[in-house]
Amino acid sequence: MTFEISLKEFKLTDVLQFLFFTEKTGVVHVSGETAGEIYFANGIVVHAEEKACDGIDALFDMSMTSSGTATFEPHVKAPKKTISEDAGKLVDTVEKRRVELQTIKKNMPPLDSVWAKAAKEPESAVALRRTDWQVLAKIDGKRKLSEVITESKLGGYEAMKTVVWLKDQGLIYEPEQAVRTMSRMTKYLNSFMADFGRNGLIWFKRWSATSEDSKRIARAVSIDEETMETNVVAELNVRDIDSFIKSFEEIVSSEGPKIYGKLLFRKKFDDFKTKLKDEE
Repeated sequence: MTFEISLKEFKLTDVLQFLFFTEKTGVVHVSGETAGEIYFANGIVVHAEEKACDGIDALFDMSMTSSGTATFEPHVKAPKKTISEDAGKLVDTVEKRRVELQTIKKNMPPLDSVWAKAAKEPESAVALRRTDWQVLAKIDGKRKLSEVITESKLGGYEAMKTVVWLKDQGLIYEPEQAVRTMSRMTKYLNSFMADFGRNGLIWFKRWSATSEDSKRIARAVSIDEETMETNVVAELNVRDIDSFIKSFEEIVSSEGPKIYGKLLFRKKFDDFKTKLKDEE
């Protein structure tokens, strides 16, 4: 019995359960996002393989495919045995990982983006696992993330989960995004200094002394006190800049009315925000 089903209409776990209950021996050829083969012996999954890995990880990767087809070819024996889990437990685990992957994909950077190692050292509380090092070793500012995932040999699920974790820990960054991020910082400060002049510089210095984190962020830029031009000195991330704008504007909103008066300050500040938005 040979059959082919659309993975847009059915999940791969539906195929696994069907072949388990009918006790079939053969191979399922999977096409789509992750292509490969899944081998059965009397309805039991005994081996799976795809380009990046084999065994249980390959099965997990293929189970996430939501396009393409699954074609069953009967009477084909597995070249080796890499899976021995109970069929019922295996299906439950695959379904659980499929749901988890949806969350991972929401936080996953584009696969065609290029990332690099950050200069930041792991904090003492952050212990890198072997799989973290496997992915980190491939991130070099040249490879696309799709290449990193394939070359890590961890399988898509584990590799993507690791990329997201490394990103969240600040251990990797996207150079192009870093340029865009710092451009946002310099545009903000250049526009602010153009509108508020020396008062803006005084507020920035006052803000930079409010905390150690503010000092760190302030060191990432230099402001020429003659021209009021801002230049990048070090890299910051989006959260740093969001934090800067929020806390800096709290000081500005508190001090501004004392210098300009409430009405004039509100007009100057609103004009600044409008100009900034128009430049985006």
